[in-house]
Amino acid sequence: MSACHTEHQHGEGGDDHHEHHHQHDHSHDDDLTPAVQSSLYQHIDFDGIRTFNEAELDSGKAIVKKTWDERLNDEPCLTSDSDQELLMFIP
Repeated sequence: MSACHTEHQHGEGGDDHHEHHHQHDHSHDDDLTPAVQSSLYQHIDFDGIRTFNEAELDSGKAIVKKTWDERLNDEPCLTSDSDQELLMFIP
C-alpha cells in the first residue's frame, strides 16, 4: 500500500523556511471504491426497518433507503412525535 510522503527542511539560524515535497506514485481517482465495496446497503432488509417515535409513518425507513446521490436532499424528513429521541432497528 502506498502513502503520500511529506518532507520538511528547516533553514539555518532559526529560519522556519519549509519546503514541501510530495511524492505520489499512485492515483486518488478511485478513492470511493473501497467504501462502496464495503457498504452495508446491499445487506439491509428495508422492509424490516422499524423506527419508534417517528412523527410520520415509515419516514425512518425512507431515510435509510436514500441512495448516495440523494444524501443531501432535505426530503424525506425524520422527526420524533413525542420527544427528541428516535430508536431505529435496521436488520
